[in-house]
Amino acid sequence: MKIWKLVIVTVMLAGCSATEVHLYTRYLSEAEIEKVTTTLEQANYKVTTNTHAFPDTVNQSTILYSPFIKDETHLQGLIGSLSDNGWVIPNVEMLKSGNHWYSKDNVGLFLLPDGVKPKDKVTTRDLASKYQSRNCDTLVALELNEDNTYELSYTSKAVTHSDHLKGSWKMRSYPYIELTSLNRQWWFYFEIEQTIETDKISEVSIIEFKPLNQYTSFPGCSFASGVRV
Repeated sequence: MKIWKLVIVTVMLAGCSATEVHLYTRYLSEAEIEKVTTTLEQANYKVTTNTHAFPDTVNQSTILYSPFIKDETHLQGLIGSLSDNGWVIPNVEMLKSGNHWYSKDNVGLFLLPDGVKPKDKVTTRDLASKYQSRNCDTLVALELNEDNTYELSYTSKAVTHSDHLKGSWKMRSYPYIELTSLNRQWWFYFEIEQTIETDKISEVSIIEFKPLNQYTSFPGCSFASGVRV
């Protein structure tokens, strides 16, 4: 009997060690991140942390996993480990949520402390505005119009081609936005980020588009717009 118990425990640990947990830490304190990470690693999970925004459909502590996961009992082990650490997971979904796909050995873990709701979501109407480049050497403005058209205008360099300057834009799934040129030869993808910055006068609510790839048309540039609060 002891031999069988040893075999069962060994199999369980081997299964858990192959499961990677993508921990979304956007709303967690450093102490919470460290405690959750330590707890899961001690339970033989591999933990990868990130600060990405939550998908549109996630409004409570959630586990997202692929329908191709090898063994759903690993999810129960994960839920149990989190419960022992004081985290109740009310939502466990087998699906694709937004642009977040998880392979058979990976799960997404979105933790929201009690009383905290995602506050960084914006609507399409909120995004219609004029944005200026930042964090780069290229001076370029990006205007998103309410009719879902966009226009890029440069002030710091001569434009060698112009077929990317106008087109359409849409929010693919929060927090991702896509720009497509009129001739459909250019695609630009950004992650939307909201922050509060403070200058000498007051706080400023910033919406910033951070590029998901390096684009030769505006290398290294993100685009930002701010409103005083």
